[in-house]
Amino acid sequence: MNSLTPNTRNFGFIITRHVNSETTNKYWNFCIQSIRRFYPFKKIVVIDDNSDLRVLKAEYEYKNVEYVKSEFPGRGELLPYYYFYKNDYFDNAVIIHDSTFMQKRMNFEVLLRKHVQVMPIWHFFCEKKESFNDTIGMVSTLANNFHIMNSLKIDKTYEVIGRTNENVWGGCFGVQSFINREFLLGIGNKYNLFNLLNFVTTRRHRCCLERIMGIIFHEEYLRRVKQYSLLGNITSYCNWGYTYQEHCENIRNKKIPRLPVVKVWSGR
Repeated sequence: MNSLTPNTRNFGFIITRHVNSETTNKYWNFCIQSIRRFYPFKKIVVIDDNSDLRVLKAEYEYKNVEYVKSEFPGRGELLPYYYFYKNDYFDNAVIIHDSTFMQKRMNFEVLLRKHVQVMPIWHFFCEKKESFNDTIGMVSTLANNFHIMNSLKIDKTYEVIGRTNENVWGGCFGVQSFINREFLLGIGNKYNLFNLLNFVTTRRHRCCLERIMGIIFHEEYLRRVKQYSLLGNITSYCNWGYTYQEHCENIRNKKIPRLPVVKVWSGR
């Protein structure tokens, strides 16, 4: 029997971590601390993607945090989905990067009451054709890939078609999302999704993954609910390229962006 009580099993957090410097080591610590401010009892799973052990260090002994060292280095944003697919951590997961920080309590319980199956944290429409050939190559390794391939090939820009056209998909920024485990099991099996572990090995491939997962989420669920993401288009949500150093400076000067969640960039 699972030791988690029902109210703590309903959702938890999965963080993708990659530490390659003393600065990036601060990211995941700050990320966990920001979650704990608003969700003190929720389970957190940290998926480590090939961190440098010489600089990896916890600032505190965090409670109810499970650490998983991935055997697939460099797979980045695909890893939390793979380990959630393989492990029944909780019923629903909030999947974020270590460089994503909570600034207020987001009411994920509303998504539970609405039986939301998947919802990207942010989406994007720009540059959906970037690395097109790589994306097509990755999609070709998936089962039942006709609709994904078709969406990629016939897609027109959001600006031309307009927001009311249900056939327009959005990229899933950073492949960060709220996702139901049963839904993940379904798409994992339908598409043989984790075939992609053999191909997602570079940053360019991980960018392709944002588009592939965006199309799958749209095809399987988002098209019906006519919503692209929880917090909107990342390109208008915050300052692109906002750094951890800038964020620390804003905290010191009490000029923190008035946003529920902050994302910082480092180009790792």
